[in-house]
Amino acid sequence: MKDLKLRTLAGVLFAVAATAAFAQPNYPQAPKRPKPSASATSSPSPSATEAPSASPTAEPTPSGPAKKLSTDSDKPNPKSPIKFVQVNCYDSGFGSKFNSEMRLDATVNNSSKTDTLKNVVVKYQLVNLDRQVIQEWVEKPGTLKPGQTFQINPGVARNSIGTKLNGRVIVEHDEVQKKDGAK
Repeated sequence: MKDLKLRTLAGVLFAVAATAAFAQPNYPQAPKRPKPSASATSSPSPSATEAPSASPTAEPTPSGPAKKLSTDSDKPNPKSPIKFVQVNCYDSGFGSKFNSEMRLDATVNNSSKTDTLKNVVVKYQLVNLDRQVIQEWVEKPGTLKPGQTFQINPGVARNSIGTKLNGRVIVEHDEVQKKDGAK
């Protein structure tokens, strides 16, 4: 009986020591700021900020981030001014040799004569016949001015799966905002 009490006491002490050792530290918290009262943050009455009903009101300008457009070399988006000049994917093993050398590069062009494309991201993807992405390279040129060409050159890759792989290029950019009066 004495041995059982000793084991129980040892177990309890072990549990307390383990809890103390692995417990989350109690860091001091920053003092909370009191919330301002409603009278301290009073705003002008709605009638003082309203425009007179006889005066014309300006159209609201779009706010927030620009909508992203995406286009790819397989199915180009007609709304995007990006044109795919070339997409090269040469496999020295012709898709049937394991670990064969592949040479990859692509050239894209902003075909617009007036619009600068912003936040441009160019992705070169190796895809199998099921259109699953095997490998991807991403470059961010930032902006493409009207008529500017950009070339992505991942260099040499290896076809480590020994099946036919194709190259695909995806370009994402902010949607071009129409100028006032343009339709």
